[in-house]
Amino acid sequence: MKEFQSPKELFDYVRQYDLNSIKNLKEVFGNYSFDFIEIAELQKMLYGDDYLLIDARSEKEFEETSIPTAINFPVLLNNERKNVGMVYKNYSDLAAVELAVEYSLPKIEALKAFLSENNASGKEIIVYCWRGGGRSKYLSKMIIDSGYKPKTLSKGIKSYRNIVNSFFQLNPFPSQLLELNGLTGCGKTDLINTVSGAIPVLNLEKSARHFSSLFGYVPYKIRGQKQVKNQSAFENNLYGEYIYNQNCHSERSTYIVESESRKVGGFYVPRILYKAIEDAKCINIESSLESRVNRLTNDYFINAEGYEEMIRIFKEKDKFFKRELSNVHYNSCLEALLSGNAEQFISIMLTEYYDLKYKDKGKSPVATVNSDNLKSAAEEIIFIYQKSFQT
Repeated sequence: MKEFQSPKELFDYVRQYDLNSIKNLKEVFGNYSFDFIEIAELQKMLYGDDYLLIDARSEKEFEETSIPTAINFPVLLNNERKNVGMVYKNYSDLAAVELAVEYSLPKIEALKAFLSENNASGKEIIVYCWRGGGRSKYLSKMIIDSGYKPKTLSKGIKSYRNIVNSFFQLNPFPSQLLELNGLTGCGKTDLINTVSGAIPVLNLEKSARHFSSLFGYVPYKIRGQKQVKNQSAFENNLYGEYIYNQNCHSERSTYIVESESRKVGGFYVPRILYKAIEDAKCINIESSLESRVNRLTNDYFINAEGYEEMIRIFKEKDKFFKRELSNVHYNSCLEALLSGNAEQFISIMLTEYYDLKYKDKGKSPVATVNSDNLKSAAEEIIFIYQKSFQT
């Protein structure tokens, strides 16, 4: 279908429709029987292997926020959605339906390929849009026409957002937490990732795609992971983490969490969760400077893009870093970056900035674990958890 160069061209096109011959959505769906699924049932399935969750909204909507594990197949692309909306608002709802149908028809073969690539025949297919309305039903129709039996999420992603909002208003937070404290680079995130299969965790940095510093998105960016766009998306991911661990470890109610400030990147930790972290018992994580430097080098400098991103940020924030580090240390850091000496850059940043800025919270730890050997440290944390925090 042609692209319209102006609103005038768009409206000239839709005015050619015979509105008396166009079916409304109710008539379009008249011969179809749709199966629905409630959000409570979907929650129990999240992160499993036997379902395919499809977001029918536009690419922009999907990038801004989605239900964890969903894959995007837009019924209407960004500009197509905009055009359909303009026609609906300014001309005719029937013309908008007809235009939307015209936009969707060329996507049928792509949809069949999409379903095949994602092994849809062996999975339960679930489709959602914003409120469980026209787009999710129309994509479900297309999927039915392709020989599958999908379900449509009642009330769409809005039902998930309602649950997320309600969850983060619970007082007190519904689970106990065990906090991992320690200096920057001591391996708290690595430990959370390592123990996650054995005991429940709540990974705030993973949910934010951010290591909670001025450089915090770099490790995710250089590994090709998309940035989390807004607070809602962060909360969606965080709640998804909670549900996943609840599904995997239903008999355990204490979650391992990393020590964080009120913000992770640009996102606020929900107030009730942050209070629970502040009140939680803790394990102190210790690590040698050498291990911390090696760990952060691997996180931030695995390729040339890592150096490019770090240099860019360091130069853009030069006033801040000169104030925090002094001109001498700033220049030494920049020289290290420009010469490809990640270890020297990290060592200066740790000793002259992070270790001075992020003080111990003053909690009395239940244990202290050395993380120079990640495997043995993870085993020790699991042992401490199982001994004292099993229920």
